[in-house]
Amino acid sequence: MRLGVIGYGGRIQGVLRLIGQLDTGAEVVAITDVRNDEIRSQIEGRGDDPSKITFYDNPDAMLDNEKLDGVLVGTRCSLHARMGIKVLRRNLPLYLEKPVATNMNDLLALKAAGEASSSEVVVSFPLRMTPLVQLAREIIDSGQIGTV
Repeated sequence: MRLGVIGYGGRIQGVLRLIGQLDTGAEVVAITDVRNDEIRSQIEGRGDDPSKITFYDNPDAMLDNEKLDGVLVGTRCSLHARMGIKVLRRNLPLYLEKPVATNMNDLLALKAAGEASSSEVVVSFPLRMTPLVQLAREIIDSGQIGTV
């Protein structure tokens, strides 16, 4: 599975580590981010080969030039909807960080793009899977602190 990444931030890197542990055969083949040189160094520092990844200066070039099976969007929050719309218009499966939008106009535009697309969309809610939140849930469910 060939994946593209728009915005290679910490959350997306964590998601990609989990995907790698699942041995799905998924591989990141393209990244677009404003910090491409820094990202190349990070990838090299982990012992991976950044030459296996094509780096782009803008998402349209990546989406137009790569044959992708899915795209992960991990930009700053104010760009989530705009980048998600670009992916949906190309009918590519989309993994979108939350919040999906930071204003109502962007939310409505994203909704319209989703309705017009044949793509599947997953919105990330990773906090519920963190050890701290799971521990809090266990404490609440146990009744240890009373009724919540």
